[in-house]
Amino acid sequence: MKKPSLLEEYTLTQYDFEEEQFYAILFSCVYNLYNQGVEIIDTFAIDSFLSRYEKQYKIFNDNQGIDYCDDAIRLAELENFSYYLERLKKFSLLRYWDSCGVDIRNIYDQTVIDPSRQEQQAAKLDATSINDMILEEEDLLITKAKMLYGMDSSRRGQLAGKGMKELKERLKEEPEFGIPLQSPMMTTIARGARLKKVYLRSADSGGGKTRTALADICNISIPYFYDTDKKEWIYTGCEEPSLFISTELEEDEVQTIIMAYVSGVPENKILDGDYEGDEEERVDKAIEYISTYPLYIEIINDFGIEDISNIIKTYKREKGCHYFVFDYIHMSAKLIAEVASMSKGMKLREDQTLFLFMDTLKNLAMKLDIFILTMTQLNGTYKDSQIKDETMLRGAKSLADRIDLGEISLRPTSAELECVKKLMHNMYGVPIPNLVRHIYKVRRGKLTKIRLWQYADLSTGRTKDLFITDNYYNLIETEVAVAQIEKVIEEHSESLDDIQITDDEQQEATSTLLGSMPFDF
Repeated sequence: MKKPSLLEEYTLTQYDFEEEQFYAILFSCVYNLYNQGVEIIDTFAIDSFLSRYEKQYKIFNDNQGIDYCDDAIRLAELENFSYYLERLKKFSLLRYWDSCGVDIRNIYDQTVIDPSRQEQQAAKLDATSINDMILEEEDLLITKAKMLYGMDSSRRGQLAGKGMKELKERLKEEPEFGIPLQSPMMTTIARGARLKKVYLRSADSGGGKTRTALADICNISIPYFYDTDKKEWIYTGCEEPSLFISTELEEDEVQTIIMAYVSGVPENKILDGDYEGDEEERVDKAIEYISTYPLYIEIINDFGIEDISNIIKTYKREKGCHYFVFDYIHMSAKLIAEVASMSKGMKLREDQTLFLFMDTLKNLAMKLDIFILTMTQLNGTYKDSQIKDETMLRGAKSLADRIDLGEISLRPTSAELECVKKLMHNMYGVPIPNLVRHIYKVRRGKLTKIRLWQYADLSTGRTKDLFITDNYYNLIETEVAVAQIEKVIEEHSESLDDIQITDDEQQEATSTLLGSMPFDF
């Protein structure tokens, strides 16, 4: 009542007060008055509001509500708000656990009568943060469940040949291949976006890693995009639920990049509201498609390992998401504090902290059967090194130990362009590359230690494959995995009867995803 704007800063609900109807009614009254624009919430405002509700007003008067509110306003000290809020939340959590049948006596035993034990119990509760309570109880429940019913999930033993014949036959029918990425060549190199895998994309600041990652996730979730060469909307067949988690961009910054990719209209035109020809109509159509299909965005500026884990678990459980982009792995104040708490105050180096984060993402991918694409910045060594690999990752080269695919995306230097000049001499119509993706690790991949040369339009997030070389600029001949991509499209697209796609659109789906190759190898 003294400072109702605190409701904007902290999460409070009527369920925090459900133990006593009187307090729940008072809180709901303050909450409703504030959200209706009442700036001064005093006893008169409370009494006037509740007088319209007979049952609630009786409870208010039976508890001498007017006197209580006057006393509360007089005695309350704003400086102590956070202390009482956390205490309130602790008891809300305990009530919730108790209602779920969790034994909470190890934290707070209401049956204790001895005053000295009550005092010890209260002191322990005060000294334990609510986050530590949650972590401790979660670990206890998991440990008990494993002891009673489970086996160590990190250990699996069997005869090497067990199930091998079945595995071989299954891979003949269903090769290990995931949803196509935006780039057909990258899809072949990475074997698509595979479940249980973590891919790491690194670039310098402003190198376009966020835009190309958003393009990949759009390609997975939104089955339409505007082909600027054919001047028409194309159906691609992929509409898997996915989530983009941003740690730096705001919602509208993410949305304009998505609009630009799907519509093919440069983002700067969308930002300026300055359209030509049919561009605004294309953006409107893109918004319609984006709103229809299951691509979600989540913004979290200060994050810890637990935050990202909980977000991923929630979207997997509630939205059915199997594809995730986290932008991006770096040190944050909350992450540092969280790791310090987990290590019981022992300081961990930056590389150890970041490795712990990546290890968590990899374990989540395996346990939840999901795909994760994440990004990092580069350290300063990339400017002088000819071979681009994990030694250039900012903070920790050990991040590469737990990933399934690692790439570094950079603008080609003049020296690098000079090295491929002879290769491009006979490639009629091929634009000069402005992006090189240095692939330094591909688990289960046929091609690694290679460079994928592309032309990137960062205004729309779209890339065009040009050619592939090894690290010494020797051309590598490869074929796009057409059969696998066709199979994935067929398996992941909805029934054509449900989405009413024309026969022409169906026939174009595969050829569009494969892209327009500038030449034949």
